[in-house]
Amino acid sequence: MKRLLVGVLFGGACMYWFAHTIDWSEMMTVFRQIDVPWVVLAILLLLLEFAIRAFRWKIILRSLSTNISVLDLFRAQVIGAATNTLLPLRLGELLKPTIVCNRTKLEFVPVATTSIVERVYDLLGMVSVLVFMVLFLQPELSPAPGQQVLIDNLQMYGGFLGLAAVTAMGIFFALTSQKEAMRPVFLTITSIAPQPIQNFFMRLFDGFVKGLGNTTDTSGLWISGLLSVGMWLNGAFAIFCLFKAFSLTLPFGAACFISVAIALSVALPQAPGFVGVFHVAIETTLLLWAQDATIAKGFALVFWGVSFVPVTLVGLGFAVFEDIDWRGLVHREKNAP
Repeated sequence: MKRLLVGVLFGGACMYWFAHTIDWSEMMTVFRQIDVPWVVLAILLLLLEFAIRAFRWKIILRSLSTNISVLDLFRAQVIGAATNTLLPLRLGELLKPTIVCNRTKLEFVPVATTSIVERVYDLLGMVSVLVFMVLFLQPELSPAPGQQVLIDNLQMYGGFLGLAAVTAMGIFFALTSQKEAMRPVFLTITSIAPQPIQNFFMRLFDGFVKGLGNTTDTSGLWISGLLSVGMWLNGAFAIFCLFKAFSLTLPFGAACFISVAIALSVALPQAPGFVGVFHVAIETTLLLWAQDATIAKGFALVFWGVSFVPVTLVGLGFAVFEDIDWRGLVHREKNAP
């Protein structure tokens, strides 16, 4: 509840800061000048991201089962995304593995653990976008010193995140490849607890290691990594399409810049629907490149719409046919570490 309250207050404050200076007559003029086909292309690319995520998830999960369909995983991805948009506490992150388990009868812990591997791949994908930003942004824009500081910070933090991703992947690989050696150690550590508690933690350990099986799959590592790079570049290209829709003369590197800025901003406390923080992040990054304030705000509103409305509608359409235990899901979230 505290996380929800902080997210709502922070998001509300950001949304007020973003919206209270909007001149709606000027904004409507900006909207009328939008090149709609580019917006439609951006929507299709952002929906494609979830298809790529589903295919990557299938690769990660093949250590658990090879009979999971990409359609089922796509269904879980979009329903989870819709849930994260409409409800607090990011319940969608628990709902995704729950849907997969309901359809495949796999155990929850190994499937849920694969979300950790997904996040590691996402960090690697973000680093790839940072590389493209370096290659395509600075030579074309030659930003002012203040802007250069921000780019340098993004590169530095992106490098740290990339190092963390590689380190995490190494730890996962060591854990899964040394399961027989690590299990007795973990068993000894948990032996100080009563037997029921020890059994519970050993089941978690076994499920955790089982869910990390992709890290011992060499071809799976390469395929998942390449899909992650493609997915992040796909997202940057969707932003670039919106540049075209708004007639902004910014290079692809600037789209990469915005993609990274969004990824960092969504780690902050969020209100349901990512309202406020998302808008401010987009507007601020565009203002850094000397764009008109009204156009920057209009771009933020449209980008929020194409990012969340289509996938939410698709997710709700699939959710109608799912038997979801919402009460059990909330209980599981409350008991999550």
